[in-house]
Formats: sequence, C-alpha cells, structure tokens
Amino acid sequence: MKKNMRLDTSLLSAAIASLFAATTMPVAAQEAGFGKPAGIPWGPVTVYPEADLTFKSNDNIYSQANNKNSSNITVIAPKIKLEAKDGPHTYDATYRVEHGSYSSASSANYTDQGLTGNATWVFSGRSGLKLTAEYLQGHDDQGSVPGATTHANPDKWHQSTFKGLAGFGAEGAQGRIELDGGLVSKRYDNFKSDAFGNPDNTKRDRDDSTIGATFFWRVMPKTQLLFQATQTKVDYKLASFTGVGGVPNWTTLDSTDRRFLVGVTWEAAAKTTGIFKVGTMKKDFSDGSLRDFSGSSWDGTIKWSPLTYSNFDFNTGRSTNEATIGNASIDSKYGVAWNHAWNSRLSSVVTYSNTKTDYQYNAGVATPQTDKINAYGLKLNYQWTRNFRVGAGYDYTDKDSNVAAFSYKRNIYSVFLNAAI
Repeated sequence: MKKNMRLDTSLLSAAIASLFAATTMPVAAQEAGFGKPAGIPWGPVTVYPEADLTFKSNDNIYSQANNKNSSNITVIAPKIKLEAKDGPHTYDATYRVEHGSYSSASSANYTDQGLTGNATWVFSGRSGLKLTAEYLQGHDDQGSVPGATTHANPDKWHQSTFKGLAGFGAEGAQGRIELDGGLVSKRYDNFKSDAFGNPDNTKRDRDDSTIGATFFWRVMPKTQLLFQATQTKVDYKLASFTGVGGVPNWTTLDSTDRRFLVGVTWEAAAKTTGIFKVGTMKKDFSDGSLRDFSGSSWDGTIKWSPLTYSNFDFNTGRSTNEATIGNASIDSKYGVAWNHAWNSRLSSVVTYSNTKTDYQYNAGVATPQTDKINAYGLKLNYQWTRNFRVGAGYDYTDKDSNVAAFSYKRNIYSVFLNAAI
C-alpha cells in the first residue's frame, strides 16, 4: 500500500512540475483569442497543459441523514493533453491527476488518475472511424453509493475501457449508419472481503460489453430520423459464494440489457439543436430466479440559444443501471443548464437536475425503495487573463428516499483557480 502511495505522489509531482515548467516556455499568444489558450507547439504535436486548484466546504461529506460531518477540501487537478493532426486524421492523449485532501477527515483523502487516448480517421467523404482507450484509477466517496458498505477509507478501483465508432455515409447523404461497440472492465482494489472472510467489494467487479447500430434518414436539409438498437452484456466476476453458516447469500446478477429507440435529430431550427429518442428497454437476468423487467426508455438533449451570449441546455433520459440495492435500478433524469456571458470576461452557469431511482427486486418485496434527488448549482467564471480563470460555485443536493436512512441534504461552497496554456 505504501509503495502504491509513493507512486501516486510521484506521478502527481511530475504532472505539476511539467505544468510549471511549461509556463516558462514561449507560446504563440498572438495566435490565440482572449480566453483561448494556444497550446505549446512541439514538433508535429501541440501540448495543452492545464491545472485546477479548488477549495471546497462540504457540510455532509458522508451523505448521511443524521450525524453529519463537515470538512474543508482542497483539490489539485493537473492534466496535460497532446494533440496531433495528419490531414483529416486527429490523434490525442490526455493524462490527468486529481488529489483531494480533507481538513477534518484525512481518512477520506484520495488520489485519482487517468490516461485517455483517441484516434479519429476520415478515410473518405463516406466513412470514418474513431477509437478510444482509457485507463482510470478512481474511488467512490464514503457513503456515495447507496446500499454499498461504508468503509474506513474510500473504495478504490481501476477501470479499463475500449470503444469504437464507425460511420458509413456522406454527411449530406439521404441515409447514414453508425456502428459502435465497447468493453469496460472494472475491478475494486480494497476491502475485497468483509470481517468474516466473505466477498465484499469483490461482488462489484464486472465486465460490460456493448454493441449498437444507429441508422439516420434525412427528411429535411438539417433534420434526420434515426433508428437505434443497442445491447449490453453485464458479467459479474463473482458467480456465487456461501456466507456465514453455509447459507448462500449471493446470486449472480449477470444480465443482458437491450434498447430499441426511434427519434429525430435537428440543427439550427428556430435557434435550437437537439436529439430525442424514445422506445423500449428490457433487462434479462441469466439467473432464472431473478425477475426480468422491461419498460419505456428515452434519451434527449436540446440546446436553445435565444441570444448569441445566452443558451439553455435541456436533457432527459430513462435507462437501466447496476445497483447495490435490489437486483438493479431504473433511473429517470431531467435537467437544465443556463449558460450566460455577462461580458467578455464574466460568465455564469445555473443548473438544476431531478433524478428518480426505482430499485428492482424479485416479487414479494412489500415496499420497494425509491430515491429522488433534486440538485441545484450556481457557478461564476471570471477570465482573469488568457491563461488564468477564477471562479466560485455553490451546489445543493436534496435526496428524499422512502427508506429514511438514505435521505440527506448537502451544501458545497467552492472557489477555484484554473491555469491553462
């Protein structure tokens, strides 16, 4: 454990050192507009160093209904992005680190890091391919996952992701098709067993594999109908185990999720752009003793720009998700964000979201758990110079559950400094 901590710290130090070393290098400032860092040319590659320093005050760090604990939190988050272009093809890689330090709860400290790479090829005017690979070392804040055991330290995990998207059809063609697929592997690194030797976080290790296809049919110059089908197989790595006294207390939650959606996408119609899809979803469990379920599903995002300096982003969706309560969950989400530029330096973002989570059980549960979360946010950004941005924010979360222990309220105040070249 100490060896891993030394590794994380050295990576963090190296990233910060590279950022400050880069700030002493000449940049083509005259080629970038105000608030738009130009990056640092390095042969065929452009380097974009960036770092955030955030101070937070959180009055309920464990998301508890009672016995709340508050703390000030300092978050340092440097990152560096490399980008290269070869004609119509683009390549980029981003490495980022985030370290959070709690003033009154050092056991909640964390260090996350991640590396992401993208490659996009445009083979002709009629086909293209994008590949993404990502490796993350992350954590779950204590109390942040409903139903999961709250441990003495944050739950740590690592995750590998591979995704691909292939498109066929010219941009202005009558018909166009996109094929996508991906693999996600997530493993927990600590608290793998409980005090009795039974699997703990091990139960949450899983692999997800997704394939999908979307067909677009142009009905107007900037409006297309779409037809989409996706399938995700969820494979939990722990098949079963026997608990204390020889009593089985784990059934595999392996399942197959399928979604079939139809919708429309449009651009610049009456100052709006968006996409909306509606259809059905179904979750089939591999274990016949678990109850399958199906229902309506949808996804939608709409941007409305009544003014050049002010816009509203609306989003909604309903989908199945994995959960540590019951067999799975159905999440219904609605949100809106208002982005407004008061002048060339000062901008604000006001957000609201509503999420309802219905946990799914086998037949016979008298009162299934349902959670509702209302979240509000306000953020002010001030572009101090082309390379420095400062700001402040406030976030309020109100979670209401029919199981009282899962309800809570939380206030988070923050100020931040962003440096980018």
